[in-house]
Amino acid sequence: MLVTPASTLIDRFEATLPWPLDDFQRQALVRMESSRALLVSAPTSSGKTIIAEYPIWKAATPEAGLYNAQKPRHVIYTTPLKALSNQKFHDLRQRYGEEAVGLLTGEHNINDTAPIVIMTTEILRNVIYDEPQRLDMVSDVILDEIHYMGDYPRGAVWEEIIISAPPHIRITGLSATIGNIREISGWMAGLRGPTETVIKETRPVELKLWIAAGNTVLPLLSPDNRLHPDLLRHLDLLEQRRQNARNQLPTLLRQLAGNEMLPAICFVFSRRGCQEALATCGRDGLDLTQEREKMEIELILEHRLLSIGAEDERLVFAHSLDRRLLKRGLAIHHAGMLPSAKETVEQLFIAGLIKVVFATETLSLGLNMPARSCLISSFTKFNGATFEPLTSGDLAQLTGRAGRRGIDTTGHGIILKEPTTDLATIYDAAVGTSPNIISRFQPTYSMTLSLLKAHTMEETLQLMEKSLGHFQTEQQDGFQNLALEETAATLQQLKKTRFLHPTVACTEDTLTQYLRLKAKVSDLTAKIGRARRGGRPRRAGTRQMVSVVNARKELAATQRRMGELPCSSCQYLNAHRSHRAEVVRWQQKELAIQNSVADSTERFSRLLFSIGATLEELGFLYQNRPTALGQIGAMLYGDSSLIIALLLQRGPFNGLAPAEMAAALAMLTTEGRGRERPPSRFPTAGLRQFFIDARRVLEEATQIEMRHGLKTIRPLTLDYVGPVYDWAIGVPLEAINRAPGQDIGDVVKAVRNVYSMLRQMEHAVAVGPLHSVTRAARQALERDLILRL
Repeated sequence: MLVTPASTLIDRFEATLPWPLDDFQRQALVRMESSRALLVSAPTSSGKTIIAEYPIWKAATPEAGLYNAQKPRHVIYTTPLKALSNQKFHDLRQRYGEEAVGLLTGEHNINDTAPIVIMTTEILRNVIYDEPQRLDMVSDVILDEIHYMGDYPRGAVWEEIIISAPPHIRITGLSATIGNIREISGWMAGLRGPTETVIKETRPVELKLWIAAGNTVLPLLSPDNRLHPDLLRHLDLLEQRRQNARNQLPTLLRQLAGNEMLPAICFVFSRRGCQEALATCGRDGLDLTQEREKMEIELILEHRLLSIGAEDERLVFAHSLDRRLLKRGLAIHHAGMLPSAKETVEQLFIAGLIKVVFATETLSLGLNMPARSCLISSFTKFNGATFEPLTSGDLAQLTGRAGRRGIDTTGHGIILKEPTTDLATIYDAAVGTSPNIISRFQPTYSMTLSLLKAHTMEETLQLMEKSLGHFQTEQQDGFQNLALEETAATLQQLKKTRFLHPTVACTEDTLTQYLRLKAKVSDLTAKIGRARRGGRPRRAGTRQMVSVVNARKELAATQRRMGELPCSSCQYLNAHRSHRAEVVRWQQKELAIQNSVADSTERFSRLLFSIGATLEELGFLYQNRPTALGQIGAMLYGDSSLIIALLLQRGPFNGLAPAEMAAALAMLTTEGRGRERPPSRFPTAGLRQFFIDARRVLEEATQIEMRHGLKTIRPLTLDYVGPVYDWAIGVPLEAINRAPGQDIGDVVKAVRNVYSMLRQMEHAVAVGPLHSVTRAARQALERDLILRL
């Protein structure tokens, strides 16, 4: 077969696009053809996905671009979120046809032998460990949103893929702008061969940053990148007049509409805040749509309602969206919403019918919902423990959707200044550099078991030491070794110092003795003083009196010995003592650096030893090889996979009905909100007994891992036991009994987590009664909400 030059292929690919390739896109495609890995760092909405679509186009259009029909040519496209995977699946199917594109997630397996398969990053990691033969025909893996590598605890998955993917696969990583992209590239080159890097720092659509204060919107930065003088004058005037700098949201949005700065996403960092913002605009009568748009919105809502097959979901859908406010161009978007309601808001916003959507920051994580403006309602957000100001990375992520390519010439990022927010904090974030990716890699039980199926413990450690975390540690150790050399040189110089002496020269030994005796004098004096304050001698006990007398004798002897040393009459004593303190300080610094280097060098080996010892004591390993229990543990993924495998072996799942099995797994696969006590009543006696038995197993496992210096096992969560049980027995959606603070979207997410684990368990427990109940439990959850993309 004739070989088609890369330049010709790129030209053919460009001809399929709605507009010409940017210089950085073409540069990336040329470098992709000549490398084993490619990293692209570019701002949000700059067109990174076009780079990913080049190998996809070749896979879906073989006559246009195959070099050799015998070579692997399939492509895997990964995203960090199921919602992004589903969106990309629909987009690529529409472009390349149903036969060419498949999907593989925790809930869906559609056409997974297609030349293009979309999957979540975790699923690809699982495929590498469990079904590596599936990758024989894969030529390219696209890792979208690769900056998630710095996320804890999920970031380790990206590292596992880069380390363990077969060497014939080319990896392309797409990232928002990060500061240490070349460091990541250097790490990948050591693992996968020649790695190219393409960096784009400018956005395709210019971004202007604004501050809104007292219902006035002014530019944040001057042309020379300083705080804009108009803004400073305005804030000074507000302060002098003692006027409230707070903004009235409806007033502000009317101004944006008048200045043609809509549609907008207004980021609010809580669900309640989103609802309150929507309600405020509703009470104010804010209306941002024309009559024609209102009719279009009504038609889309009716069509969407009719497209929902399940009657109970239609009812909840109708109640979950405020149709009156939607028709006025206002909506909310957050993870607690019914998925179909969220998707409807997205559809209306993309169509330009929703003018303002109040959303939590999850909307900034990849969903294709560009806007002309992005508003930030507060410059602080809760990080799980405290409220912290936004970083430069946060600000770039949140404003990344501002400016629609091909539509807008400028995007707008508008920060609603609160009276308590320091302007300097906002300025620092606005002009700050791109954040660095810091590895969060930590070996886990599942990872260790999966690797030990095919590797020795020593080989497993070597694989883990290929991680970005170890790479960064070695680089840091290099800096620390330089610091150690400098410290040693400083100490050597200090010890060469010679001092003046009056007559008799003191030495290091005499100075040490003198300082030790001086400290002892201070202690004895304090002891005698405390005894005096305790009462007069005649009131004190005989033992205390003897103690005081002895202390006074010891004090006198100590002072006499001090007087015999040359230091007692040395006029340079203070200088000698300061020098000694300086020597001690540098010695302590030297020791701290030595300990830090030793600790980082041995971190993975110590951690892997602790994990291995825990797994062996719990029965997952024998002589560093997975047992039958270990084989099951290696097939399960997630924070509680170890405990679930133990419970499968120990018996608490035995005898549960399918709905009880699903509800029991909700204790292990969902995240609660700190509710530790069991509910006043469980749905069934079987679930109460499961809770008792599971807690006993969990406590035993926790004690074992703590003995080995680990603390990874999280407590059981009871928040979703009732809702998942109701779901599994067929309770209508609107009648599912939810705890205070639970939204219907939370219940759907909990059910999906359980459903995903049940699919894993079906595979892990292939035969027997437990397999039948697991399959029945999985089927009990299969409402249209779970099966529909």
